[in-house]
Amino acid sequence: MDKTYRKERLKFWLIIGGLALGLLLSFVLSMCVGRYAVSFGDTFRFFFGQRIDDVSFNVLFNLRLPRTLVAVCVGCSLALSGTIYQSIFNNKLVSPDILGVSSGASVGACFGILVGFSTGLVSLFAFVCGFITVLLTMLISKAFGNKSNLIIILCGLAVGGLMSSLVGLMKYLADNEMKLAEMTFWLLGDLSKTNLNDFWVILPVTAVGGAIALILSWRLNIVSLGRKESKAMGVNYNAMTIILIVVATILTAVSVSISGTIGWIGLVIPNLVRLIVGSDNKKVVPVSMLFGAVFLVLCDMLARSIAPNEIPLSVITGIIGTPLFLFSIFKRRKDLQ
Repeated sequence: MDKTYRKERLKFWLIIGGLALGLLLSFVLSMCVGRYAVSFGDTFRFFFGQRIDDVSFNVLFNLRLPRTLVAVCVGCSLALSGTIYQSIFNNKLVSPDILGVSSGASVGACFGILVGFSTGLVSLFAFVCGFITVLLTMLISKAFGNKSNLIIILCGLAVGGLMSSLVGLMKYLADNEMKLAEMTFWLLGDLSKTNLNDFWVILPVTAVGGAIALILSWRLNIVSLGRKESKAMGVNYNAMTIILIVVATILTAVSVSISGTIGWIGLVIPNLVRLIVGSDNKKVVPVSMLFGAVFLVLCDMLARSIAPNEIPLSVITGIIGTPLFLFSIFKRRKDLQ
């Protein structure tokens, strides 16, 4: 038994080390690749504070560095949110938008674009509306007097559907093609307008949310067993569920407010990670965070380099995420009977 435990622990740390190395390599590669190619030599000289030509410096410092840093945080946050939601609701088909946060944020962003707000105000409106939407979902589910998680999920689907309709209305009301195009591109995910200020906003949110999730990961295991089991094991189910939902909602709302709606990461990554390390959230949480960061950095690199014009991120994540999700279903097909 002790030998098996040591073997599993070694496997876990090898995976963590491999993903950390993969994140470092993908980060450097992302800094080099794009419509304006920067050599590895210039990239390393940039990191170590040595002088490079002005064009390469501006591309790396003003465009690639903030964009890649934000991609790391957004990918980490969305994968972590998906892990938390799937465990709370004990449903592997749940994504970070299950309570309507992404749909609500989309309403806020489209409204901001429609009335001509600045990029910063658009992001602020997206965050506020995303958070309000989740509160609305929780209040409606509470009004039904049924504490079942299924009721919360159904209310989330209903409120999310309403928000999607409001998004459609605002796209219809857009008075010129520029605003409509901006709405459409935002709704499909976009990191092209990110800057270092966005990174300094999302970094503490990702760091604090990740730390809380890591600390509470063993309690997340208990919460996933259900209300009765949690109570029997001395865990306050209601309080822990609220804390974890708030953490996941803030992570998602901040990510969506900065990057737009990026699909598949919060659904696919946790499922793939569970195939690799099992269902213990003490392992799933850190591995999902690293895996999500690597995944989005690579997707963002592809989005800006494989075509003359930039491809929306949700297009790339959907093309890559669909076969990965089908693979995870295939590997667990016997458990789904």
